[in-house]
Amino acid sequence: MLRIALPLIAFTLTAAAPVSAQTYTIPQIGLQNGVACPQFAVQERGSKAMVPIGCIGYGYGGPTFKLMPGTISMQGAKPEMDTSVAAAFNPSVVMAAIGNQIAFCPDLSCIRGPYSSPGNPDPIDPAYFGKQRASFLISGNTQLDGEAQEQLLAVIGTSSTGKTTHWLPNRSYKVGDNVDVVNANESGAVYRAKTAGTSGTTSPPNGRPDRLPFTFNDGGVTWEWINDPVLSAKANIYNEQIVKPGSANTWGQATNVYLSPGVIPKFHAGTEMDFGNDSGTDCGFSNGNCYNLYVRSGGGNMLTSQVAVESTEHPTAPYSAYWGVRVTGPRTAKLADFATDSYGALGLAICTTGVDDCTHSEAGIADASKSPIAYHIRQRGTGTMHAVSSIVDDATTPVSLNIAGVKSIAGIYEHSTTPAGINLSGNYSRSQIEGNGWNIGPTGFAKVSGINMGTGTPPSSTSPCNSGDFRFDGAYIYACTGTNQWKRAALNAY
Repeated sequence: MLRIALPLIAFTLTAAAPVSAQTYTIPQIGLQNGVACPQFAVQERGSKAMVPIGCIGYGYGGPTFKLMPGTISMQGAKPEMDTSVAAAFNPSVVMAAIGNQIAFCPDLSCIRGPYSSPGNPDPIDPAYFGKQRASFLISGNTQLDGEAQEQLLAVIGTSSTGKTTHWLPNRSYKVGDNVDVVNANESGAVYRAKTAGTSGTTSPPNGRPDRLPFTFNDGGVTWEWINDPVLSAKANIYNEQIVKPGSANTWGQATNVYLSPGVIPKFHAGTEMDFGNDSGTDCGFSNGNCYNLYVRSGGGNMLTSQVAVESTEHPTAPYSAYWGVRVTGPRTAKLADFATDSYGALGLAICTTGVDDCTHSEAGIADASKSPIAYHIRQRGTGTMHAVSSIVDDATTPVSLNIAGVKSIAGIYEHSTTPAGINLSGNYSRSQIEGNGWNIGPTGFAKVSGINMGTGTPPSSTSPCNSGDFRFDGAYIYACTGTNQWKRAALNAY
């Protein structure tokens, strides 16, 4: 390595604001010889060893400096605020400074001036710029035409290590095998086999040990605890935010997309997630879980919503989207487009929160599918399914259930084994039920254009019957006037 000896030099840094004079000792520096990208190094004065900082090479645009392979580290005291791009909307830069010391101004959320400025609600006022800070800033415009896809940040990971299997008794294991022991809370422990052998009948503990290293003798296998199951996963991006008392509003992640005036829409997504499963094994039902989007919450206090989809009003647009949530595709879901297995008060709630007043111009639920059954209430298990009712309608609409069209069997087909097939117990002003030429009034009296009773002759006047039963034969009509009390009247020809 070529070494250049420099004398001891003292100098003072000057800036716009007065700073105290500081003295620096300049050690020897060196540049490595005979390699494509020679290492640039400085001498550690105590050990006299040359410490590489990076290498100097030649890139497409000229000389380049590369940090040491494998390590990029910024540590120490917080630097002064960098405001060099604070007044530029989305500049083309890559900047890093510890402690959120980069001031920037993104176009979609930049504070440009007071809202109340007369005649200009969003003036460009430099005094308002730079109200956002970052430790790492990547900003830039696209540079190429359609010949390439461009990303400001690309994170590409390939996971091929860390596989675990569930611990099983009386199973042969080799050195280096990883097993997980999971408890009812889906946490547990991951162990690695230190010695080969056959496992016994008692699994290693399914919790985190209170000391390390921790080993467990299991039959002929010796296991060593290495991690928690959830932490042994591999992630491309890990994002953590802890909100403490005194915090302002927070976003774990904010994604803003804006289609500028004049754009002809093609395909635009706030976030796109593609998940392909060509593993040869279906996910789900005790065979591992695979989700394109996984939303999980917890804690001692409730959230407002697991997922919220809302819109903002616009003076010229009546709606923000055609669908609030859309599930499409001929084979998107095998069992159900929406599945709820929770214990909430309502499985599907429409306009029941009381937060906003909503009016559906056509229907709360519309089904135009070609499925065999439009609405199916299915019994699962032998216990009581619904304690009150399968369907309750307590609205004040003109019609509770409107059945139209041509049915090949029946408008309503009820074939359960419940005490009553249809129970009408409301307060009806006109009739309980009505049809073409007949109705049953509010007090229960029926008006019909005709009636067809089944024939039959009671064996005797005390044969079993309930008051109100009727029978007839060729000679008499029989009426049950009390329990097991039949009376008859003769039928005359006319």
